[in-house]
Amino acid sequence: MFRPLLFNCTRFCWYPFQGHLEDASQAPYGRCAFEGNCKPTCCSYTHGQVELKIKKKRYKVFQIPKNNGKYRTVYSVDQEIKAQLRLILPLLQKIKDNLDATNVNYAFESGRNCVMGASQHLGNNYFLSMDLVNFFDSVNKGHVRGLISENILEDCLIENSPRQGLPTSPLIATIAFLKFDYLIVRALKGLSENVVYTRYADDLTFSFNDQTNKKLIQKIVEEILQDSGFALNRKKTKFQNKANGRIVINGVSLGDDKIQPTRKTLKKIRAARHQNNKDSLRGLLEWAKCKEPKAGT
Repeated sequence: MFRPLLFNCTRFCWYPFQGHLEDASQAPYGRCAFEGNCKPTCCSYTHGQVELKIKKKRYKVFQIPKNNGKYRTVYSVDQEIKAQLRLILPLLQKIKDNLDATNVNYAFESGRNCVMGASQHLGNNYFLSMDLVNFFDSVNKGHVRGLISENILEDCLIENSPRQGLPTSPLIATIAFLKFDYLIVRALKGLSENVVYTRYADDLTFSFNDQTNKKLIQKIVEEILQDSGFALNRKKTKFQNKANGRIVINGVSLGDDKIQPTRKTLKKIRAARHQNNKDSLRGLLEWAKCKEPKAGT
């Protein structure tokens, strides 16, 4: 085991992170474990040997309809740019791994998925779900300045944000929210019980056994996100009581001791069978297995 370190930069002195495992035990407390210092080179292209020159205007914007009648804006770049952006992914993953002190996020992570995230809440009685508004578009350069090099941000951001559709956007958005994951986890430790917190991209889930903690958790999250650039979609805040029936988290259902498909998924399976929609049925049946990812996938 090794102690958390503080990211020793003027703007980011709040940041506990674990750094390279082999370096962390020797690094002095309060120092950056990236190469033993806080110079921009710790997040530069030098780790990945990547040199890109991406023209920002080479993208298209699409409006995809959502179930609520609104539209999701997706940015599409050509295959050449997409291939270049993918070269940055190992470096972004390395930055994320070094900065992540909580490991509460189960989206966009190798070896993690929504089933694994939901399973962390098995055994609790009360569940509070909160949703962030426009997660990707809410991230701006200020959230990751000093954590990711300017060169990378220049290539990966469109109009100052990691837009949906770019392969680098999920990791950049994840890195941007690590600070708030840490602040939430730290604040929850002050409550009367061990509250479980997980995040699946923009979906924040809390489970607990003392119902009086519901309002306290909401207050904690609201205060931490105040003036952060992120906002909660209050219409999607949902409280569930295990005594009232099966609990649904991130599209899967929590039984007494296992994860199960939701009634909505089972209904879709019946409809696909009735319509003889083999492709849809195949996908739904696979989803209904509620499997955790294999190691390394």
